[in-house]
Amino acid sequence: MRNLLCLFICFAVFNCKAQQKLVKTSQKQPNVLFILADDLGINALNCYGNPLVESPHIDQLYREGMHFTNGYSNDPTCAPSRASILSGQYVPRHRVYRVTDRYKSDKKTLEAMRFLPPEINKVKGSGAGLNLDKITIAEALKANNYTTAAYGKWHLGKNELQIQNQGFDEGYEITGHYNFKTSPQQNDVDNSQYSADVITENTINFIKKSAFENKPFFAYVPYYLVHKPLEPKAEYLTHFKQKLKGNPEVGKDEIKVLAMIKSLDDSVGQLLKTLTDLNLDDDTIIVFTSDNGHYKTESNLFNKPYQGVKGQTLEGGIRVPYIFKWKNKIKAGSVSKEPIIHVDIYPTLLGLTQTVKPEDYILDGEDLTPILLNTASQTKRDALIWEYTNYANYNIKREEFTSKWVNVIQMDGYKMTEDVETSTYILYNLNEDPYETKEISKENQEIVNKLKSRLELWKTETGYEAPKPNPDYKK
Repeated sequence: MRNLLCLFICFAVFNCKAQQKLVKTSQKQPNVLFILADDLGINALNCYGNPLVESPHIDQLYREGMHFTNGYSNDPTCAPSRASILSGQYVPRHRVYRVTDRYKSDKKTLEAMRFLPPEINKVKGSGAGLNLDKITIAEALKANNYTTAAYGKWHLGKNELQIQNQGFDEGYEITGHYNFKTSPQQNDVDNSQYSADVITENTINFIKKSAFENKPFFAYVPYYLVHKPLEPKAEYLTHFKQKLKGNPEVGKDEIKVLAMIKSLDDSVGQLLKTLTDLNLDDDTIIVFTSDNGHYKTESNLFNKPYQGVKGQTLEGGIRVPYIFKWKNKIKAGSVSKEPIIHVDIYPTLLGLTQTVKPEDYILDGEDLTPILLNTASQTKRDALIWEYTNYANYNIKREEFTSKWVNVIQMDGYKMTEDVETSTYILYNLNEDPYETKEISKENQEIVNKLKSRLELWKTETGYEAPKPNPDYKK
């Protein structure tokens, strides 16, 4: 009996130690907090080099994680880039080509177009947006037992195509700043509040609930800041007016933008504090980026020193900040110069969370996990490619569009733009000329031909629709 009792005690001790070891070695599924700013330029944060900007909380995120110096959006406008983020696919696959078809109601523009661009993906009763057959990043994470939420700017369709049908357990669209609109309409929400505060409050409540229920969460937080209209909080507008009084280099609109960036930073700070208060710092992956480059302001303060603005495929229109943080996993204060793009976010979050890729579903991006976890320094792909089909604002006197159909490829440090209207090519060497000041296609025809061949391969791979003659075109 004594021997049997000793054996029982030894087994119990062994079993207890085994359980303790299991607890110590088993990893909790990391949470994901994905913060998406709206129209925030590459030079619109203090940590990215603009001393006029006050962004202490985003700067903290920058110091505590890895930032990318060559990060890009998939499009220089909102809807296509958001569709690429959520679907993980290039524009020709998801077919959310443009925000709207401006040329259809602009006779002079329509008659100046040699070609008609492909039609935007539309669903009857729900408008232009992301088709339900696309497997969103939220749906992929839900398959790995994540609870999901999205409060903020959606911009990928109404009704059937809304947030609640795209893999999110909770959330609704919020557009505008003051007197914002909600979709589906929320009758119990006070829309006289600042929308960023409502988005932040709802997201914090979701995080708290997930933590209480001990569920891993995916919080997609697409703020409307700093999109127009320029509606900053009064106290921040007064602050920057006083701070920059007498500074002739900062325009009135730019002062408003600075005040709005400060509100965005406040919201980020509240989210970070919530993670700390709930002891979730170690268990949460944080991603911060913007949907596209900054819109035009008096001196283009938030795009400098790059050429171009929102709506253009010059660097200022597509370069955006990227910050990734995962405490004790991603090295604090680290930096990568690798070119990355929105479609990389989806496979990267799958990689970091060890989520299985959806079966028979194409992802166009690359998993950046090896770079983030410092097991590799370079991506494997050979090129980044854009298709931008937004015809707008033809100027008869100058015989120019404000924007038109272009295809762009960046490869081996070179950036080539195919002008579909004129069948011409523009080439820059970003390694030597990152600000696109010297066009070099004539003296580098071999490079142009190489990039053209790669671009044509991409068109075939993605189901690119070739230009169709415009019956309304007038020479």
